[in-house]
Amino acid sequence: MLGKRKNRKRPGAVHHEGEKDPEMLLSRLLEDKPKFHKMHDGTPKSWAVTPETLKVMFGMLTPGMTTLETGAGHTTVAFALAGTNHTCITPAAEEVVRIKDYLEKLGIGDNVVFINRSSDIALAEKGAIPDELDFVFIDGAHRFPFPAIDWHYTYRKLRIGGIIGIDDIQIPTVRLLYEFLSVEDEWELVNTTGRTAFFKKAAQQIRKGDWKSQKTNLILESSLTRPIDKP
Repeated sequence: MLGKRKNRKRPGAVHHEGEKDPEMLLSRLLEDKPKFHKMHDGTPKSWAVTPETLKVMFGMLTPGMTTLETGAGHTTVAFALAGTNHTCITPAAEEVVRIKDYLEKLGIGDNVVFINRSSDIALAEKGAIPDELDFVFIDGAHRFPFPAIDWHYTYRKLRIGGIIGIDDIQIPTVRLLYEFLSVEDEWELVNTTGRTAFFKKAAQQIRKGDWKSQKTNLILESSLTRPIDKP
């Protein structure tokens, strides 16, 4: 069971009178429900995680953590409120502007590094992200193979005991990653809230072989009964 978030404040980060407490600002975020995203026709939209998911994630964060997310939204604000050293990767420059404006409205200091590039490009660049991470949240592009790519480039840098969150596990391409982590010994499922799952990294992955060293393949191998189609 996850413990409650340590109530430590970042000195000087929040300036609103009567709203010095990050938990209070999180409540304000949930009340405001800012729409950082847009539909294809330009209509403002929020593809935010559920309020319960945001609270659970916020409870896992402590000031000074090194955190990273793919995608941007209410979670980006939550990382900033928690006082983590946060990297947010999103190609949507307009969303970044709206998030920065909202953080300024809350009086939050600039502790978020935004990388305005697609995650498959940004994560692969040497030195683009911190060498060690405490918390990763995957909620960028959901089409194949982006969820797997986001995991691939971050899991080695996630410390032992660090947390990786995966949003929208109801989507098949994201579900594949969820199912993989659920059966591998190096990962421990610590919380599932709505459509979001959180895993703890229990060990560094050390492969003695190739595909047969992964439980996922051994499980799936016995279920693949449909013959391979011939051209």
